[in-house]
Amino acid sequence: MAHQFTVQASIQGISLQDFKRLAARTELHEAVCKRIPGEQLEIIESEKMGDIYTLKRAYNLDVKIPDTAKKFLKDAFRLHRTDVSNLEAMTSEVILKPNLPLKANCQRRVTGDDTHVAFHLDWNVNIKVPLIGGMLERHAESEIRRFSQVEIEIIEDELRKHL
Repeated sequence: MAHQFTVQASIQGISLQDFKRLAARTELHEAVCKRIPGEQLEIIESEKMGDIYTLKRAYNLDVKIPDTAKKFLKDAFRLHRTDVSNLEAMTSEVILKPNLPLKANCQRRVTGDDTHVAFHLDWNVNIKVPLIGGMLERHAESEIRRFSQVEIEIIEDELRKHL
């Protein structure tokens, strides 16, 4: 059974209408992903068709493990991430495909008003490793929460640059 959790965050001082207007620009999404901590970023697809925006990318995550383990595991933390966003409904599906026996996806929605935007990320994580899968899923949750917080901070910074 998949491990489920929710990440919630908000950005004060930016209206939902401003967010929608800026989120319609592919340059904003690309600028955010270029600033996520990691190495060897490759933007595979960045395409907007009507209200649907697809961003596919791959990069090596900057995970918190000892350097010797990173060297030993090399590209084990290479992550392929696909975000398919409905820019009108302010919803997205995020799919993570790492080079590990892990499946992770997220249903993301953005809400708000004239004073703030709020992000709601409902995650499902499943790690198929006998005996320790549950422990690894909880660790994956903490890493996803950490990267989500970093991503929200980057989004806020990029939004403020363009207002």
